[in-house]
Amino acid sequence: MADSLSPLQRWLTIIVLLAIVVGGPLIFREEFVAISERVLAAADDRPFAAAALIVTALTLDVFLPVPNGVTNTLAGAAFGFVIGTLVIWLGLMGGSIAGYTLGRWAARPLAARLLGADDLERAHMLAERAGPVALIISRPVPILCELTPIAAGVAGMEFRRFVFAVALGNLGVGIVYAAIGAAAVERTSTALLMLGAIGVPLGAWLAWQAVERWREARETKEGTAP
Repeated sequence: MADSLSPLQRWLTIIVLLAIVVGGPLIFREEFVAISERVLAAADDRPFAAAALIVTALTLDVFLPVPNGVTNTLAGAAFGFVIGTLVIWLGLMGGSIAGYTLGRWAARPLAARLLGADDLERAHMLAERAGPVALIISRPVPILCELTPIAAGVAGMEFRRFVFAVALGNLGVGIVYAAIGAAAVERTSTALLMLGAIGVPLGAWLAWQAVERWREARETKEGTAP
């Protein structure tokens, strides 16, 4: 496809977005801690407004480079484990459905331009062959968690199957982040806040890359086998 982004351009785009999502909290650590304190205070004074802000931010993540690790951890810190899990889950569901809707009804040309013809076809095959599994395991992975709902929409995955898969995956993500955020407040631990903001998304990204390299090596081996 002539107007598609080159592989180098796509990788540069991914690297920049990943640097924003993962590197931002590390570079601006003091600001992150200060924002955390303000969010905690806002949650005490105006809990519904604070919850609505977090849900809105997570919903808009499909359009904007919102650092999910930061937002999710702050939700757990501000609202505790149970309510924090619910707030995170609602926000992630909003973002997932927005991505699916964008892919299904508006973003097929945009997705083809961003992903490239080969990648789009691969996403289509993934959605058809292992769609629900791919959606579940991609939930904690930065960037991929936004792209897979769009790919599912582009591929025309049944909406009911899509919602069921992302609901399970988002619940798991919500539980992990809410637990970390709540524990950070209980122990007054900045290290736990940073673990949620940086460690979890970075670990998920590295794990996904390891799986992708293993899968590509396996396909290459099978392709060269006599």
